[in-house]
Amino acid sequence: MRARSFGSLLTLILLLFFTSAAQAQYFGRNKVQYKDFKFEVLKTEHFDIYFYADERDSAQRTARMAERWYSRLSQVFNHQMRSRQPLVLYASHPDFEQTNVVGGTIDEGTGGVTEGMKRRVVLPMAGTLAETDHVLGHELVHAFQYDISAQRTAQNGGAGVEGLPLWFIEGMAEYLSLGPVDAHTAMWLRDAARKEKLPSIADLDDPKYFPYRWGEALWAFVGGRWGDDRIAQIYRDALRSSDLDIAFKNATGLKTKELSTAWQSAIHSQYDPVLKANARVSTFGQDVTAADKTELAMNVSPSLSPDGTKIIYFSSRDLLSIGLFVADASTGRIIHKLVDTTLDPHFSSLEFINSAGSWKSDSRQFVVGAVRKGVPELAIIDVSSGDIVREIPFPRLGEILNPTWAPDGHSVAFSAIVGGDTDLFVYNLDTNTERRLTQDAFADIQPAWSPDGSRIAFVTDRFTTRLENLAPGEYQLATADVATGNIQPVRTFAEGKSINPQWNPDGRRLFFLSNRDGITNIYTVTVDTGAVAQVTAVDGGISGIRR
Repeated sequence: MRARSFGSLLTLILLLFFTSAAQAQYFGRNKVQYKDFKFEVLKTEHFDIYFYADERDSAQRTARMAERWYSRLSQVFNHQMRSRQPLVLYASHPDFEQTNVVGGTIDEGTGGVTEGMKRRVVLPMAGTLAETDHVLGHELVHAFQYDISAQRTAQNGGAGVEGLPLWFIEGMAEYLSLGPVDAHTAMWLRDAARKEKLPSIADLDDPKYFPYRWGEALWAFVGGRWGDDRIAQIYRDALRSSDLDIAFKNATGLKTKELSTAWQSAIHSQYDPVLKANARVSTFGQDVTAADKTELAMNVSPSLSPDGTKIIYFSSRDLLSIGLFVADASTGRIIHKLVDTTLDPHFSSLEFINSAGSWKSDSRQFVVGAVRKGVPELAIIDVSSGDIVREIPFPRLGEILNPTWAPDGHSVAFSAIVGGDTDLFVYNLDTNTERRLTQDAFADIQPAWSPDGSRIAFVTDRFTTRLENLAPGEYQLATADVATGNIQPVRTFAEGKSINPQWNPDGRRLFFLSNRDGITNIYTVTVDTGAVAQVTAVDGGISGIRR
């Protein structure tokens, strides 16, 4: 994949379904299990943590994070669990999709599940410390919600947690696990403020307002103005009466209509100066998927062909599944569908939430990470015919993300989750040999091969994360020497994250995304000197591969 047109930097239409499905009980048919998981139990002060040998080290770290979350959330809710908390861990998402702890199917967009009957939390290692910590915190908020709900329902009756809106429950879990500042939520707010389409609280029941983002934004406003302790009060009052007017007024002195006005005013006060400063930016680029009128469709992780004529992206435009489509790069016209996971027996799923595919330099073949019968694989597809040219399974790995083709076409680099950690690999297509470039608890993701084939740029937290106290750091850029494996940091910014690197054709610069000023935009950095320049100034922000 070449970077002259930013490769997979730009997500065509962003709708982040990083779901945790706390309210969906998922009781139903059993799933096919391709692996025999031999679970052991790690007992901590408050948790029974179920894990298997592949993820032993990750489970130990997760146990420490779980107790940390318990301490935080028990204070926020002023509540102690009535019994020990079950936590079931899987080493990767494909393993998680096979769980029989809860019934029904689990798709790639589900980050974790909390079921209400036994209050069991089930989740996969997300491959990075920051993402695992977030999902764990989110699901444990749900565990506290369920425990409080069960206790109050037994004592006083009431509808319980199932009677509360999705934005109320999921937004609370997002706010308490992410905090008040989140770059993706801020994108939603700025865009709605710019278009004068900010919702009221009454509007949040409409599915067009993504409940995780908008719910988080409302709870961030409430917590910031009245304190997080009021959130627990509102939750308990809502459980008792299911009347949100009463619940919010008891805690804030404002009914939902008044609270909506105050919330909208606060959003405008925060973002109008930013929008005014960037008023010169009215549009950005060409909407390649403008002809797709499918409501709530996702069109994500685009990759432009090296010859600049075609684009391949993942889409839910057919609603039943995620497919891989080829489109004309200038018009957006769909040429044909490459992969349909509903009909194609080769794939049980495509890695599309945190991943993108890569073109071969001749613009004829495309490589993507996929899963077949629980085993991750590299799938090489002929773009013209849609035929699968080659499938390369990796039974020892958990999940393959962001494959990138070497310029000479003989190797593919990728990141993979192994035992819950994400490392870099190179696979030689001629000799059928695999080489591991990194092996540690740090996150090494989003690789991109340099035009001369000597280096791989990637995203890592190895320079910022503190493993001794499990404090996730910001993502930064680095390069790995393909021959020696030597890793060097790429200097960008001291603040914010730097992600989604793509090489300039001359191999001297990287395009990347950063939210250094709170708004994610495209920048370039000269790799050897650290000289940085801003490329875009889009007021809403730009999103790349989900991080």
